[in-house]
Amino acid sequence: MKNDQKKPVILEIQCAHKIKKLLVSHSQHLVDGKITFFFTFASIEREMGDDSRVDLYRQVFERSNQCIYLTDADHNVLFINPSFTQFFGRSSVEMKGKKSDILFHQDSKDIHNEAIDRLINEVDQMELRMSCVTAFNADKPVVCNINIVMIHDDGAHKFLHFIEDITDQVSAEEKMKEVAFQDPLTGIANRHSFNLKFNDLYSEAQRKGQQLNLFFIDLDKFKFINDQYGHKYGDALLIHVAKCLQKSRKVSDFIARLGGDEFVILIQNDHTKSELESIARRILSELSRPFILKDLDYCCTCSIGIAQYPDDAISQTDLLNAADSAMYIAKHSGRNDFSFYNYEKQKQTTFSEKRFQEIELAVKNDLIQLHYQPVHNMATGEVTSFEALSRYYDEQGELHLPAYFLPFIESDPLIYKLGVSQIKEITRYLKILKHHGIQLPISINLSSYQIKSDKIINQLKAVADDSPDIVRLLKIEVTEIMLFEDDSIAVKNLSYLSKLGFSLVLDDFGTGHSSIYSLKKIDFETVKIDQIFINEIRSPKGGDRKFLNAIIAMIKNLNAKIICEGVETKQQVDYLLQRGCHTGQGFYYSKAMPKNEILTYLGV
Repeated sequence: MKNDQKKPVILEIQCAHKIKKLLVSHSQHLVDGKITFFFTFASIEREMGDDSRVDLYRQVFERSNQCIYLTDADHNVLFINPSFTQFFGRSSVEMKGKKSDILFHQDSKDIHNEAIDRLINEVDQMELRMSCVTAFNADKPVVCNINIVMIHDDGAHKFLHFIEDITDQVSAEEKMKEVAFQDPLTGIANRHSFNLKFNDLYSEAQRKGQQLNLFFIDLDKFKFINDQYGHKYGDALLIHVAKCLQKSRKVSDFIARLGGDEFVILIQNDHTKSELESIARRILSELSRPFILKDLDYCCTCSIGIAQYPDDAISQTDLLNAADSAMYIAKHSGRNDFSFYNYEKQKQTTFSEKRFQEIELAVKNDLIQLHYQPVHNMATGEVTSFEALSRYYDEQGELHLPAYFLPFIESDPLIYKLGVSQIKEITRYLKILKHHGIQLPISINLSSYQIKSDKIINQLKAVADDSPDIVRLLKIEVTEIMLFEDDSIAVKNLSYLSKLGFSLVLDDFGTGHSSIYSLKKIDFETVKIDQIFINEIRSPKGGDRKFLNAIIAMIKNLNAKIICEGVETKQQVDYLLQRGCHTGQGFYYSKAMPKNEILTYLGV
């Protein structure tokens, strides 16, 4: 080795257990009059490992499909990846040293600045929903989900931004909100929207000591139109009535369709009875104008009930019942009329009370029976399960659907008695089917009141204890609205039933307002798409199917099974199969049937 060699070299040296790469350097010195060489050995494998990791991080940064960029604390852009350029249409040369503010819509700039301040002072990571502006179309902001992570680099703050375009997701969410709060037929507010608005206005009236007026409107002879000419005529009439009511109201008045031919109007602030009478007469006059109902010359009439808070009732339920009672007074007085709530007349048995007494007797005498609608594999035609549906045969033998009786007992203990009885009946019938070698699941619909009932939960616990082989065949079906109400007791009980082994089914998906996050809180095995969206397949407007497709994609993202409700045509079957939906129920296959027809239907 030459004396002037100073440059370190890398050597592979056999150490105790393995060959290592070492950085070897030397120096020479005079020791006791002799030239002595000193060698220094340093492992470089750690440093090379760090270089490898840096190279790996660089590759992830550059090759990621997600838009990523880095800024300093002054919002100067330091680095961008290629996906950034593809998304924003701005190159690294163009962005180097530029402020990141140019990437955000004016409405989102303050949000971003506040987020950076919080990251510096409070947290290390934040996730935001903001509007971004691209070079491709500066006039059309893109809705993005932005995840910002703060990095500490030699005492300086740097901020790594991960951007995801969620414009389509937000559009789907907005559509879901519209469906959740809007009556799909008439376009005005639906019952759910009314309940929320009623609660807000009632609370405001209480707080301010003001009056709140409620009009309950029911069409005269609507059933005759439906029965005589068909539902298309009835639907056309409902659309016409909604338009007339909108013409008759003030901007501040709130109009909603509760269902069927029932409409309500909420009117704020103090009004004399004379003023409310004028409003009622204006509505009657507007509705009674002759018009063409499809191909009929028709004149629509209605009955209106009027109730006032606090004069007629001091609770929301009582106010709604008072307006309903007043409406029946108007109807019994000859129709095409209005009536104010009258306590003396209300003391007589009201329609609701009569209906409740009727249903109470029906439950006692087991007149409310279960029918079973088959669910089919749409590819093979095989029956995969059944849904149990309540039906009521009155004393005249007329069949009534749940809308006729359930609303009158839904908040009464009677609903718990009915639920326990139906759970027992389904459990017995599942055992009978099993005896015949048939192990097809049956789902039971439970309301939010029932799910929160200890009696119902205890009965299901008894099934799990006494018949564990039946648990997997008894599915619990609940509506999406229950999740939107965000009731902690209902969520807790559903989670408990899932732990017991019961499969959970979410009904009417898309008609409520639950987020994906809220759906993920509960382990749903199956999600049902409501008939409203299945009907879009038959719409001549192809664009109407986009929301159905979005819902299908969202459910698949939950890794849940899909059942399509209300399947009525071969066209719907073919379209759903093309979209990867293989299970459906509806009149295309069969209506709900009594249990004595099931074995025949299955070919047993």
